[in-house]
Amino acid sequence: MTRPDAGQRVAIIGGGLIGLCAAYYLDRQHCQVTILEKEAIGSGASRGNGGQVVPADPLPAPGMVAEGLRHWFSPSSAFYVNPRSLVSLLPFLVSFSLHANKSAYLSAFRKLDELNRLTAELFDELAAAGIGTDLARTGNLKAFRERDTAYAEWSAARRLAGLGLVGAPGEFLDRSALRELEPSLGEAACWGFLRPEVRWGDPSIFVDQLSGHLKNRGVAVDEPFSADAIAERPGSVVVSSSGGDEREYDSVLIAAGTRSRELVRGLGQRIALVPGRGYSFTVLPERMPGYTVLLGEAHVGATPLDGTRLRVAGTMEFGAPAAGPGHRAGTGAGPGPYAARIEAIARAARPFLGGVDWDKRSDEWAGSRPMTPDGLPYIGRVGRSPRVFLATGHNMLGFSLAPATGQRIAALMTGAIDDAALKSFAPGR
Repeated sequence: MTRPDAGQRVAIIGGGLIGLCAAYYLDRQHCQVTILEKEAIGSGASRGNGGQVVPADPLPAPGMVAEGLRHWFSPSSAFYVNPRSLVSLLPFLVSFSLHANKSAYLSAFRKLDELNRLTAELFDELAAAGIGTDLARTGNLKAFRERDTAYAEWSAARRLAGLGLVGAPGEFLDRSALRELEPSLGEAACWGFLRPEVRWGDPSIFVDQLSGHLKNRGVAVDEPFSADAIAERPGSVVVSSSGGDEREYDSVLIAAGTRSRELVRGLGQRIALVPGRGYSFTVLPERMPGYTVLLGEAHVGATPLDGTRLRVAGTMEFGAPAAGPGHRAGTGAGPGPYAARIEAIARAARPFLGGVDWDKRSDEWAGSRPMTPDGLPYIGRVGRSPRVFLATGHNMLGFSLAPATGQRIAALMTGAIDDAALKSFAPGR
């Protein structure tokens, strides 16, 4: 099977973090890269996410289903399934449940480790190129209300560290030590520990620095362009829009998030992919945390974006009504389809962080992440095509895995590695 050579014309469908990072590495291989973005660069979850670069772990985890079944259909739950969409979601939820056991979890974690091992080095290289220069490295502080929950999480982190899958966590902290380390924590933060290997920052700055670098390098960005169909010809690939606009390239990478499922279906490739909506908003705390903080039982993350803005992010919602990528939910808890979800996150986070006026929220955001039932992304060739490739399904880990994904898929597309190197993430697995 022939592979596209470096120097050929490559289109990337999708201008999110995955597509941008793929463009970065394809450009380094001297490909002529064009990004085709339906909305605007970074308009999906790329700008509204929690801003953390963490060792990627699979979402289906042991005990998750048993715990989640008690709350799946509660609109205020951190993991919510819309009952109106239950029938259409059932195959995904069944497959997800089958992967939520210790054996499958560790197997998936070891596969993700193939990408995790590249993460630190690639982020360092990007920073040297002026991309992601503001990412802090103080780590992620995990805070919990209950000692048993905190200790179980800490013990699990130690076991994973012993397997070489994550860095060793810091020591187990009681309320006094936790508050001494981070004075901004509230009364509910009683136990916890630090994960020192985590980086964090404003993902929107990262997107702007990366897209600016690419434009300076001559990478073409066509926005808005809605790529609605892909057709292979003997020596090329044609991407067309519903308006009849056609573009011809030597190879194509589909990195369109949740839209990728429909695009590959038109090529005869079926993938298990559903949208999982997340939410975020910004508050102005009296005292900014010195770490990104995971508020344990609340299932909420809080990340400083700068000296005054703290992003609060949470919720996994399946079966939500469709909305445009990166939809701004409005300001405050006023009327609207997202107000209840935003308010639920604020209510859960309130006891864990002090000195925050939770009613004065801004930059409220709702957007979908491409979720897979086994917690692994799809990275590889579409079917047996020599010219069409896929990179999507990164669940809630797009920021963390984008550089490694971009580097690996660029290597596959230019013939530096073969399909076997990415078999763990093959679209046809």
